[in-house]
Amino acid sequence: MLEADLASDSRSDAEGASCPDDDQLVALAKTHRQFFGDLYDRYYGRILNYAYRRTLDVALAEEITSNTFFKALGGLSDYEHRGKFGAWLYRIAGNEVRLHWRARQRRPDDHANWREDYARVRFAANQATTAEDVEEQARQFAKLHEALRRLPERYQTVLSLRYFEGMSYDEVADVLEKKIGSVKSLVHRGLERLRRELEGKGETFWQDLHYPMREE
Repeated sequence: MLEADLASDSRSDAEGASCPDDDQLVALAKTHRQFFGDLYDRYYGRILNYAYRRTLDVALAEEITSNTFFKALGGLSDYEHRGKFGAWLYRIAGNEVRLHWRARQRRPDDHANWREDYARVRFAANQATTAEDVEEQARQFAKLHEALRRLPERYQTVLSLRYFEGMSYDEVADVLEKKIGSVKSLVHRGLERLRRELEGKGETFWQDLHYPMREE
């Protein structure tokens, strides 16, 4: 009964504050797990979109997202919150993506259902004004995704975070736990490898890369 009262008081205090930050929510969630729901609500869409962009499979992205939050909840007591909870979640999600592809032991060669999946997530349609624009974005992204999946895993991850998620170099470095210089070098080499992949398939590198992926 006392624990329930304390949880109620803590929630009232948190709700009374304007937009509690991640550190505050993590601290509360460590003793009162219902606060983890606030972190879940804050990051669910971002992690789902990230998982989808890495897999082009909605059902799989939902599974990866669920696993990510389940593991985050399980590891919360050992997590040291330093204002980088989001980076920690992306790190877990990236590991889940890698585990999936390694378990399958082969890469997908058919994205016949990507149009239906794309319509559900609509992650790249921010600038689209017509159905034709949406489909063209999806078509370009499907080509880009297939080229990206042929790259070594380290380049897939760093390019996805940098461009699909629109993260700064500092943010990518937090997720990957690497120095900024190393991240910049990975991005540079990854883009060069991606250019060769696209041009090797007769695709225009700048058009296929710039349109679906975000630039600063």
